[in-house]
Amino acid sequence: MKITLDSNDVELAYTTAQRRFIGNVRMNKGFSYGYNKNLKNQLYDGFLGAMGEIVYARATNSYFNGSYTDNNEFYSESDFQNNIEIRTQDKKSYNFLLIRPGEKQGKYFLIIKDNDMDYNFTIKGWFLYKDDLPPEKLSNFGYSQRPAAYKIEINELTPMEEDVRQDKF
Repeated sequence: MKITLDSNDVELAYTTAQRRFIGNVRMNKGFSYGYNKNLKNQLYDGFLGAMGEIVYARATNSYFNGSYTDNNEFYSESDFQNNIEIRTQDKKSYNFLLIRPGEKQGKYFLIIKDNDMDYNFTIKGWFLYKDDLPPEKLSNFGYSQRPAAYKIEINELTPMEEDVRQDKF
């Protein structure tokens, strides 16, 4: 499913990413799981993630709450109601869904930003994560400082229906 964000959507994603970033600065908290990219990449990755959440909200006509905290508390709820988690990536020659062992159970959606020049996205599909997966699906992807994660290939995802709505999950 393809979704294009408009200028209001992009502004909402940018504002949400700013609030999340500043909240983390106030709490002296960074990205987790050994993420150690520079400031520019942290800001972009936060913005990309917020855009992906808005893509999902637009596609499903779901409420987007921005899921951040302004009172120095760790936000631990799912990205969306009904245990929906959103993972957003730039388009690469090889994309896949990454889920860490022990993460919350739910449906994990993979959303790909189609290119660097616009705000077009493709929802690749979803994977239902209920229990830890077989050990052969674990990898650290060559980053020894980061913990291993499960690699879910795009062909293992359930495609998203064109008429899907939040209340169908």
